[in-house]
Formats: sequence, C-alpha cells, structure tokens
Amino acid sequence: MAFRVKPLSGADANNLRSLVHVNYDETSPAGSYRERPFTCPDGVTAIVIELENVQLAGGDSSTEPFLLQVLDASGITQVSSQSFTPGSAAALVATSPIALTAGAEYRVRLVCNSTGQSSFLCGRLRVRPVSATVEFWLKPFTRLDADPTVLHGNMGPAYPTVATYAKDPRFASHTQLAYLELSTTAAEIYAQYCNTIASVSGNRGQPSVFIDQRPLDPPLQPAGNTTSYVRAALPSQPLARKNVRVFSGPQMSPVYPNMTDNHGSHLCAVYVPSGDDTEVVPVPARRPVVPYGDSKTAGFWSLSAGRDSITFLLRDRGIPVVSFAAGGWTLHAETGSTLSVDACLPLARKLVECLPSKIIVGIGRNDFNSSKFAPSDLITQLNNWLLAIHQVAPSITVELLTWTREVTETDRGGVSWAAMRASFLGLATGKPWVGVLDAARYWTQAEAGAFTSDSVHPNDRGQELVSSAIAGDEFPWTPKRLSSLFAYYSAEGRLGGSSLIGAVTAYGTSPPSITVSGAAVMACRVRVEVNTGGTPGGAMKISYSFNAGRQRIRQNVAVPSNGVVELAPLGVSVTFSSATYNNLHAYEFNTCVAQWYDLSGNGNHMVVPAGNNAYSPEFNLSSSAFGKRPALAFTPTRRLRLTGISLAAPYTLFLVGRCASQASVRAFFGRTEVGSGLVFYANTPTLVAINDEASQINATVNATLPHCYILEVNGASSKIIVDGVSLPLTPNSTLSNKTLTGLSIGSDAIENWGLDSDVMEAGVCSGVLSQDEIDAIVARARHRYRLP
Repeated sequence: MAFRVKPLSGADANNLRSLVHVNYDETSPAGSYRERPFTCPDGVTAIVIELENVQLAGGDSSTEPFLLQVLDASGITQVSSQSFTPGSAAALVATSPIALTAGAEYRVRLVCNSTGQSSFLCGRLRVRPVSATVEFWLKPFTRLDADPTVLHGNMGPAYPTVATYAKDPRFASHTQLAYLELSTTAAEIYAQYCNTIASVSGNRGQPSVFIDQRPLDPPLQPAGNTTSYVRAALPSQPLARKNVRVFSGPQMSPVYPNMTDNHGSHLCAVYVPSGDDTEVVPVPARRPVVPYGDSKTAGFWSLSAGRDSITFLLRDRGIPVVSFAAGGWTLHAETGSTLSVDACLPLARKLVECLPSKIIVGIGRNDFNSSKFAPSDLITQLNNWLLAIHQVAPSITVELLTWTREVTETDRGGVSWAAMRASFLGLATGKPWVGVLDAARYWTQAEAGAFTSDSVHPNDRGQELVSSAIAGDEFPWTPKRLSSLFAYYSAEGRLGGSSLIGAVTAYGTSPPSITVSGAAVMACRVRVEVNTGGTPGGAMKISYSFNAGRQRIRQNVAVPSNGVVELAPLGVSVTFSSATYNNLHAYEFNTCVAQWYDLSGNGNHMVVPAGNNAYSPEFNLSSSAFGKRPALAFTPTRRLRLTGISLAAPYTLFLVGRCASQASVRAFFGRTEVGSGLVFYANTPTLVAINDEASQINATVNATLPHCYILEVNGASSKIIVDGVSLPLTPNSTLSNKTLTGLSIGSDAIENWGLDSDVMEAGVCSGVLSQDEIDAIVARARHRYRLP
C-alpha cells in the first residue's frame, strides 16, 4: 500500500453505504497499490473483480485510470491487469473473467498510479466466481493501518515529497522499532511492510512479532526494496485472546527534519481475520524515554529476534520508548556545518514533540570517526544541541551516553577516543538538566570482543548493560571482571557475623529496654517492632527484619514469658524485660563483621585478628557519606586482616573510604606484622602516604572527604591515584616493591594506627591496572557512592 484513503467521504445513491476517497492527496508513488490475498475455492476456475460505486470526487472533472490486477501468491507474477477510468456518475466497475486455478492462492490489487494519479470515490472491492453474484473471501481480513496515532513508539507522521522519497511517502516517518499492539483471538495475521533496502542482514535487520511479550523466532522476512505481505501464525489455544505486537524493523536512516531517505522495514498495516475478536491497544499517555543516536543505539546486531536494542530491553521493563536512533547517522546530517544553537533547534523541537521524560544522547561517534566535524567543532555542536533542547523545553532532562568501547579505536585529527569521551562528559558541567551515563566504562577495551557483535556494535550482552544503566540499575561494570583480581571485598557482599553487637537504638514513647546476646551468623542491621502491645507471656507479639527487610522478615512472633525471642536464623536473641510494651515501640541494632568474604573467588577472606571478635568492625546499612550505601564502620581498635599470602610487586590496591578526623594518624591499609607489606595512611589533614618500611611516598589530599583510592606499588613508577587523578608524589615515586605477605584493613598492626570511619569496598590486584580498568573503578565509585 502506498496511496492514502480518507474514510466517510461520500455515500451511495441510497445513502445506505459510505464511500471512501482513494488517493485523495494524489501523492502515491508510481505503481502504488492496495492488495488483499484470497484463495480460489475448489471448483472455481474463473473470477470477476468488482469495485462498486466508482465515481469522481466532488469538484473533480477528470482523473487518470486505475488498474484492477490479479497476481500469484508471491505477488511477483501478474495474472491479469485491466484499466478503468472513473466518471462523474457512480458505476459498478467489473473486470472481464479471469481464469484461475482452483485451490490456489492469489492477490487482488488496486493500483492508483500507473499512468498518473487516479483519485476517486468508491465502495467495496469484491471477488466473485463468474457464475455467481455474491462475493467470496475464504479468509476475509480487516485492515488495521499503522497510523501514527496508534503506532506505539512512533515519532509522528512526516510526509516528504514524492521526488525526495519515492518508495512510500505515507510511512516515510522514522518508525524505528515502533509497533502496532493488538488484543486478538486470531490464529494468523498478515503484516504489510514497505522495505526500502534491497537486502537485510539476517535477524538483525528484520522486524519481529511478539506474542504475549515473547518474540516469534525467526522474525518476519519481508521482501527487500518493495512492499510485501508477511504471514505470521499466532500459536495459542483456539479462540484464546492474546496480546500481539507487530514491529517495524530496525532502520538506517536520517531523522526528520533533514530527511533524504529512510532505509528499513516500515510497518504499513496489519490484516486480521474479520471473524475474530480484535481490538487495537491505544498508545498509553506516558512520557517516553527518547534515545537519539546511531546504530549502537538503534540496535539490529542481535543474535535473536526482539533482543537487538535498548529499545526492546527498556520496553521489557515497562518503560515506553520512542527511538530516534538510526544506523550510520550523524549529528552533522541533522544540523549541517553551521555551529549554532539555531541550527540545532529543528531537531530539538522534533524530539521534544514526543513529550519525553528524558532524552538519551548517544550521537557523535560517527561524526568523530568519519571526521564529519573537527573534534573541537563536534563538542561545540553537541553543546549547542543541549542548549537548544533546554531552550525548547527547560523541564526535560538529558543524559549523555558515551560511546561504548570498541576493539579498535584510532585517533582522529590527533585526538584520541578517550579525550573525546572526556570532552563529551564535560558537556554536563554547569548544566543541572544534563546527567551522565558513562557507557565507555561498562566494559573495557580488552573486553570489547566479548561485548560486541562485530568488534564495534554492542551484542545482546552489551545492550543489556547499557539498557540497565538507562533504567537506573546498578553500575553495569564490577571489579569482579578484572582479570588480575587477587581479592575483592564489598560491604554489600558476604559478611560473616560476630558475637559483638552494636548499640541498640529505641524508638517510641518511653520504650522499655531490651538486651541482645549471641553470635550472629552474618553482619546486618536488625529491626524489631512490637506489633501487639503487652507483656512477655501475654498478648505481646513482635516482628523483625534484617537489612531493611531485604533479607528476611518474620511477623507476629509471640514473646514467651521469659521474654527471650531467638531471631532465627540470625543466631542472636532479644530479651524483653517484664515491662509493658506498646505497638509504637521499635528497636534497631547492627551486628558486627568477623569475616569479610573475598568476592573474587580466590578464597582470600579477611578475618578478625586471632579470632577475637572484639576487633569486629560494625556493619552500617546506610553510610551518609557514601550515598546511603552499606559500609563497614571501623574504629581505631577494630580491624580485619588477610594472612598466608605471597603477592610479588608490582601489585595494585584500591579502596573506597574516608577518615572521620585526622586528630591522629589513620591507616586505611596496614601490615599484619613487621615486613608483611605496606601501610597506607593519612598522616595530617592534607597528607596521605604509602610506607613499606624501606621507602615512603606522599601525596596531598584531604582524606576526611570520601574518595576512591588506587595505589600502584611498582618500584620507581608507583602511584597514588585519587578519584581517577594520579597525584604528584614527594619526595619521589619510588617504593621498594616488598612482597605482600599480609594485609590489614582499618589499622596497621605495628603502629596501631586505626581508622575511624567507613570503608565501602577494597581490592587487591596482581600487576598494574590499565587506564581503562582504573577509569572503570572510578566511574563505578562515582555512580555507586556519589563521589565527586
């Protein structure tokens, strides 16, 4: 289908049947048509095609002829073609008999631009046997147009001129992965596509059909560079209602307003059996996320149908998406070479028309890699575009999505990819409406082969990381992916409990006291609430939970007469006094950490010295200094240690933490015995140092602020890196490269320099980390712990 039809445009002579206006805007490309499939019944060898009430539209004195055609099931071989010219009086137009084969499938076609634009009114189109007077359709279908008003995720209509876009002007709007959603009992449908490229690349370039949120695989296979109909069987129980989504394919095209061509598989319509119960699901009135970028954002590099982009993956989470991403696209193609906010306003207005909740900006990679802009000009134009969005819609937020890592990244114009990514992220500075999604840190360049399909484009696994970050999940990269990881500890990982219990905090009016005893099997925060007031042994009942209810909740636990309630399976007991408790009383306390489990899988667990629980740091569920994340709260007398190891230099330590004060020397890392390694400590309010007994290096930093520290023990090339910045060192950068045979966190066992605040995580790696890996550690810390 290429021409457009306006319904309710007239009536027959008896005013009993409404007429439609075919090709009313006279913009149909040459050869455009509407088409219906049918099966010739057994015993029928000739048919007639009839079109009733054909007449010129009001005000027209003449029009060009139209064609009624029959083609075979493939739509390639023409069986019959007959021409008709509408007149001023309504007439029944009928073909001469057309010989067919009984039982075979055919297509009947109405063509409105064979020798010129044909525009007219008409009623029903029907097919009948030559010997009969009633029409037949063994499979009567109802056409559901993929109109922008009902096409989910569609950017809206756009009608360029036929000279500019000769394939199908009605669907020249960018419909990247848009879909028509149906609730239907049908067992089959036909999807009509206008495909504007001669070939597609397997599943990656094909549209999908989803049945009850699950894709049919393999996807649909529309013919290339033409309009075609594709059948999809919908497996289900007979007459069972199902949710069906029929998608446009991924597209490689420019985006409105500067459109030149629109490559891809565009959904035109869906045909459903007329006898089935079918409803079109309306587009919800929810503000969508709008990704704008190139092929990395658009997708089509999937191994399976329906998993090829952040669009699908965000929709899986219930997030509406209107995708403005297009394969091969550039910002330069939208804005031209003029570096100004005005040049960016048309694109900004078009994106804002979707009323997005936020716009994801992933554009620029092709501009840089293909030198569409000079590097500095690209950053300038991206900044202009951000300002244009804010000018058009000040309330809309924008998130900058950096270009994901590729196997090969060649400098352009003397500028590295890393420098461009840093400049790209720098665009958020001073713009409170702009956020950052540092996708270049979701995998390192060394990992690019595992997270891309072709060394460039994210594969299914890579797209899952990107989409999870857009959706607001945890930072997609984890230190557990470091190939050189020797040990890794996180306050949100496994924490072995202790017999040491933190102070009890009571809530409510004059709450009676409770006592806690026993050895906890895990470190956590415990909350105990009185559900039913009373005294032990009476009607009194309590509930309790661990870690804000995320691990275990027990409710309506009766309190026995002795007042002792075991908090299973924690291993501690709470004793209530004989006083009267009411249902406004609640209590919270932390258990402490006797073992900090190594998450690297190497079994290098941190434990309290000599098994003495008095050294156990307290678990802190919500550290106010680190974005309300769980932490281990150290005091100068509490520490954990790792012994029985031998790690030769060079090696790297990292830690996220801070000192509460620097009234005394505070050690983050320390020795377990003389000669076991090094101590990393804050010596003064502005100085941190690494000392390995034979040498020392110093750097200036305020350790009372939260930081991500990375320490490289590498002889004369040793480093202290704070929040991604390698600090100047005094008196030099040389350490003696002593083998690490023991390591403490929270204290140095020789000097007894104890820490007095929170540690979020720590790790040990053999060798020296790549800059990629350092950047990933720091980016994750910034995202996770709200570091500067």
